[in-house]
This record gives sequence, structure tokens and C-alpha cells, in this order.
Amino acid sequence: MLLATALCVTLPPAQAGEDVKALLEILLEKGILTQAEYDAKIKKAREAEEIRAFNEAQDVRRANREIDKRAEEERKFKTQIYGQVSAGYYNASNMKSSTLDASGMADQPKSNNRVGLRLSRELDADLTAMLTLESNVSLRTGAIGRDAASSGTNNGAIFDREASVRLVSKDYGTLQIGRGPTLQNDLASAFDARQNWNFGGLKPIARYAGFHSASGINRADKLIRYTSPVLRGFTLDGGLTTGGVPGDSSRDANVYAGARYKEGDFEAAYHHISASLSSSSRNNVVDFIAAKYTIDKLTINGGYVFTRNPSSSTATLSTTTPGGRADVDTVFAGALYRFTPKLSANAGWYQVKDKTSTAGLNDVRMFATGLTWSPYKDWDLFIDYVTADRKDNATAVFSIYDAWRPDTANPSTLAAGTRDQSGVAVGAQFKF
Repeated sequence: MLLATALCVTLPPAQAGEDVKALLEILLEKGILTQAEYDAKIKKAREAEEIRAFNEAQDVRRANREIDKRAEEERKFKTQIYGQVSAGYYNASNMKSSTLDASGMADQPKSNNRVGLRLSRELDADLTAMLTLESNVSLRTGAIGRDAASSGTNNGAIFDREASVRLVSKDYGTLQIGRGPTLQNDLASAFDARQNWNFGGLKPIARYAGFHSASGINRADKLIRYTSPVLRGFTLDGGLTTGGVPGDSSRDANVYAGARYKEGDFEAAYHHISASLSSSSRNNVVDFIAAKYTIDKLTINGGYVFTRNPSSSTATLSTTTPGGRADVDTVFAGALYRFTPKLSANAGWYQVKDKTSTAGLNDVRMFATGLTWSPYKDWDLFIDYVTADRKDNATAVFSIYDAWRPDTANPSTLAAGTRDQSGVAVGAQFKF
């Protein structure tokens, strides 16, 4: 019996069971064991083997449950690093007062260079919590954060584009809290046929006309924004900022309200802003309305923006801030034609009508066109031409290249002037 015990201990379970049975059969044949003793020991061995197999299966099931639990936790928690960069070459006239023409490396000639981090956690089947941190970045200097997009330097805030949390629900909509984009930012991009945000697109016009700015118009600090789920093609969107000075809830308090509608190939949107830009009273009002329609390979668009800012009767239009006086009407229209899924042509017409006491002195008429080739899903190669017409006695500066500053020893010189401008940009954009 010591031999049987030893075999059970030293051999693997399956082999030990067979060897014990063989040994018991030998002992039975030699008459050392009776048939009753043999049957009892075989039964006991089988019961031990069944118990062992059961325990082993339970261990496997427990291990599998732990693996499944960890996989489920990992599935609910996601990390995403994303962004986009564009660079190229430009040549343009009247880009600054000291030199008539300018040329060189075009830092972000299509859209602002950016990098972001998004962390999300699925709280239940319908609710997800999300943290987004996003910064501007300069390819010329490597600077990141505020002002990096235009000057190549940093001026304080690192996550200047966004630092917010969201609760996202398919059934109840999205709640966003913190610094981030307003609906105005989304609409200006969505309804611009050029889809070139910086060079001869809607953004330079919008900044000049007072309905694009980081200071409470297209992006806002302390923003509480709600976006509804889609209902019969409509999406409602509203937000407000909570005030900038303790004890003064009106200062820097902005109100945003709008909606989008999409049905088939037609889309339209409206947005209203009542913003406080430079004092305790709300002094900047923007009403934005736009629509677009797709017919086969052609998409056409148009829009009108009503901007009223009576802050200062002596101030004039500005490309750097809408905090002065920006009483203007803006009209824009354009078209996008896709020759193939990878090759498209675009054209845009933009006009700013100056409504201040200068009686049209600072009007701008701009036309832009370009070709875009996308050989890969995340790559765009493009060439663009832009021309802007000004009155000879204009006093407010405008730039066809949004917030560009020359790559020189004096980066504070803004690429804007009061004369006509025209230019060409060639470049590439990569999204990741």
C-alpha cells in the first residue's frame, strides 16, 4: 500500500490513477487483496479523482472570471491621443506693414496644429464620462499652449483649446463642463465649403467680424454646455459661462443657444451668442445662420452673420480681438466638388459689410479657391489661392492668413494690413 501511496504522490494525477489501478489489479491477482477490498479502493480512487477534477475546473472557472472581469474593465476605460498638424509654403502680398510681400514656411496653413488626450470611462450601457485636454502646438518652434498657434510662443495656459469633462448619453444628450468649444466653433467649420480654417477660409473673416475668438465666442472658460440627442433631425445646443469675478455673477457671463437640423442631403443651423468681452455688461451679440445642400458630387453652402458690439464708439474692427467695436454684417457662400473620393475642388466667397460710423470704410471682400488630394484617409495635400479686396482708405487691419506672425526675430508683428492682399499656399495636413 505504501507503493500505491507513493505513486499517487509522485506521478501526475491522470497517470497516478492508472498506475494505482494497475497495481491494485496485480495485488488482486496475487490474492493480496480480496475483490471487495479491490472494489472499495477503486471506488475511493475514482471519487478522489472526481473531486480533484472538480476543484481544478472550479479554479479554471475562477481564473476565467477574473480575466473576463479585467477585460470588461479595460473595455469600459479608453485612452486616446489625437491631433492634427499642417505645414507648407506660402507667398503673399501686403502681409505686414514693413514689407509688401512675404514668403516662407507656412505653419498650419489649413487648420490649427493641435494635440489632445481623451480619457473615457463607460459608467453604464448608456452613460460615459470623458476628460479632454487639448493644446495648440507650433511646428516652427515646438511651443505648446496659448499663442503657440500663431506666434510660436507660449503665453500661460497649456490646455488652451480644451480642458473639460463630459457626460455623454445616447438617450439624454451630452453635458460639458470646463473650457471648451461652443456650438459657434462647430458651425463655422461645418458650413465653410473651403474647410480651410486658417488660409482664406471663414476663420479670418470671422475673427475680423467679431464672431470668432478664444475669449468667450467660439471657445469659453468656465463653460457649461448641453447638447441634446437627435430628435426628428434636430439637435438643440445651449450653454453659459458662470462669471469671472467672485461676487459678480454678471461679469464675463456669456449665453449661447442654437440648433442644427439635418435631413438627407440638407443641413441648416442657427446660433445666438450674447457675450461679455471687456466689461460687466454683455456687449457682443452674434446671430449665425447657415445651410448647405449636397447634389451628387457637389455641395453648396451659404450663410449670414449679424454681429453687434457697441462697446466703444472709437474702436475699430480688429483681427486680434472682438472686444472693440465690430458692428458688421457678414455673408459667405461656397461650393465643394468631389471629382473622386480622393480629389476635390473648393471655392468660397466672403464679404464683411462695415456697419460702424465709418460707413463701409472697412469692408472686406474675399475670394478663395483650392484643390485637395487625400491619397490616404488621414492625409491631405492641398494648394490654395486667396485674394481680398479693401477700400483705399481702410483703417482696420485684416489678414487672409489667420493670426499668422512672420517667422522672424520680431514675432509680434502681425500679418495684417489695410491694403488688398493675395496669396498662395501649398502644404499637407496629417490627422491622427
